Order: sequence, then structure tokens, then C-alpha cells
Amino acid sequence: MKGIENIALRIRQDAEQEAKDLLTRAEQQAAQARADADREAGELRESLRREGEADAQRQYDLILAAQETEDRKQLLAAKQELVAKAFRRAVEQLCALEDEPYAKLLAKLAASAAETKQEKIILNQRDKARVGSRVVEEANRLCSGSLTLAEECRPIVGGLILSQGKIEVNCALDTLAALRRNELAGKASALLFG
Repeated sequence: MKGIENIALRIRQDAEQEAKDLLTRAEQQAAQARADADREAGELRESLRREGEADAQRQYDLILAAQETEDRKQLLAAKQELVAKAFRRAVEQLCALEDEPYAKLLAKLAASAAETKQEKIILNQRDKARVGSRVVEEANRLCSGSLTLAEECRPIVGGLILSQGKIEVNCALDTLAALRRNELAGKASALLFG
């Protein structure tokens, strides 16, 4: 019986050894699986962190670009307002000229804009009383015409309107400044902003 017991003992020992080997392999596989899972989780975490940082950077860049665009728009609007103010100020300064230079300015405008040399010169009420007759005299001298001072006045800032029948030529200073503004805005901006 000893032979059977030895065989049984040997079978049991082999089975125990096989179970231990199986358990060791299972533990090693479990450890490897845990290590693989930890590594994959770390890689995923790092990948998500990088993607999150990249998304955050993209959003930051978009916000920054939008703010820079808004800042440029506001700066442009401020510059345009300053240019407009400069043109308004230029018109005001022209209107505030002493009588003699102002009358000569208006006479040159009338003489250069007169087509038939027989138009009526329409001024605002202030300019008509202030320089009306001098403008007509000087304009007629400059263009060898027979321009006349209109009875009516117009609510223009300064300058004049030439009228003959239904045809009028607007030489109001603010209108002339507005017409030349596109042409002169670049030069004005260069003077104002360097």
C-alpha cells in the first residue's frame, strides 16, 4: 500500500505544486494587468491633461484674438472720431477767420465753382451781414463775372451755395470737408497719429 500512498502523495504534491504555479502565474498576470491598467490610466490621464491644456490654450488664444480685434475696433473708432473732430475743428477755424481772409476764401470758392459767372451767392445770415458784399466783389473780380448776392440765407455752417435757377452748387465748408475727408483722412491720420 505504500506504493499507492506514495503515488497518491506524489499526485497530491504535483497538484499542490501545479496549484501554486497556477496561483503564482495568476498573481503575476493580475499584477501585470494592474501595472498595464495603471500605465494606460496614466497615459490616458496625461493625454487628457495635454488635450485639456491644448483646449484651454486654444480658448485663451480665441479670447485674446477677439479682445485684440475689439481693441483695434475701439482704437480705430477713437481715431476716426479724432479725425472727424479735426475736420470739424478745421471748418470752425475757417469760419473764425478774420473778415478779409474769410471773404477772400469764399470769393475763391465762388469764382472757381461758378459755371455761367451769373449765379447768385447764398450765404448764411451771419456771413451775409459780415462779408457778403466783399465776397461778391472779389469773386466777380476773380472770375470776370456778374455774380450777385442772393436775398435768401441758408442755415449752413460757413461757405456758400451758388444758385442759378434750379441748379445749385454746394460750397458749404462742412460739405466740402466731408467730400474731401476720404481723400485727406490718411494725411490727417498721419499728422495726428504719426
